[in-house]
Amino acid sequence: MNAPLNFVVDMDISKFFDTVDHKRLMECLRQRIADPTLLQLIGRFLKSGIMEEGVYFETDQGTPQDGVLSPVLANVYLHYALDEWFETEVIPQLTGFARLIRYADDFVVCFENENEARAFGDELRRQMGKFGLTISEEKSKIIEFGRCTCTRAKQYGRKCEIFDFLGFTHFCDKSRWGNFKLGRKMSRKKFRQKMTDMNIWLKRIRNRVKLDKWWKMLGLKLLGHYRYYGLSGNFRMLQNFYHQVVRLAFKWVNRRSQRKSYNWAQFLRFILFNPLPKPKIYHSLYNLNP
Repeated sequence: MNAPLNFVVDMDISKFFDTVDHKRLMECLRQRIADPTLLQLIGRFLKSGIMEEGVYFETDQGTPQDGVLSPVLANVYLHYALDEWFETEVIPQLTGFARLIRYADDFVVCFENENEARAFGDELRRQMGKFGLTISEEKSKIIEFGRCTCTRAKQYGRKCEIFDFLGFTHFCDKSRWGNFKLGRKMSRKKFRQKMTDMNIWLKRIRNRVKLDKWWKMLGLKLLGHYRYYGLSGNFRMLQNFYHQVVRLAFKWVNRRSQRKSYNWAQFLRFILFNPLPKPKIYHSLYNLNP
């Protein structure tokens, strides 16, 4: 891919899982599914309703965010609402390079030309409206991004713009040889969210099961975190996450009863004999190693 990517359209669909049009979705599914029984089951799933604070609500739109089918249905819906439209109607009209990158309802679109990026933003709003979806204006933006943009920004003493996608902050960076490269690190927003979730989990589980059992579960949680966020260039954030989790574990281990279980030195000795998984890069982006 040699074309310069100078503009990134970073747009967010407002309350996507709550606003999916059931009728439209079933039309999309009928294009690929011929089994009426399966379609009927999916229809029942969509109309099953939701529970909020013990109160049942019927729904005529949206998919349950915790439902096992929701991610699959989201991909099907946006395949027709976005992917197919982009390939068949948007790309043929462009003069410069462009690429859509999407995962479920999160997506960014890279453009070579500014006027085409901004025109796409306007067309996207209209296209989403046809499928009952709206773009969240406060979470959407079009930014200059890429090799040429980064070089020009540094010449004028400005910082390059950044954007968040799939839990990572993407920014302009340089390799050890001084060449441009795309940098990635865990976004601050996602880091705070993960730390909050970990704190809640430790608080709830500390007295429910014995320490040796939930300690193993904590290790598995860390491994899951490393396997997703363990990308080249993100090692410092992995280390930060590990150290913050250890401190949270120390806090909640000592709140299992009125009596303090460990001081810091004793806790470090406990970890020495019961080690938690250490940070590791699982996805190397700059060489051929797996």
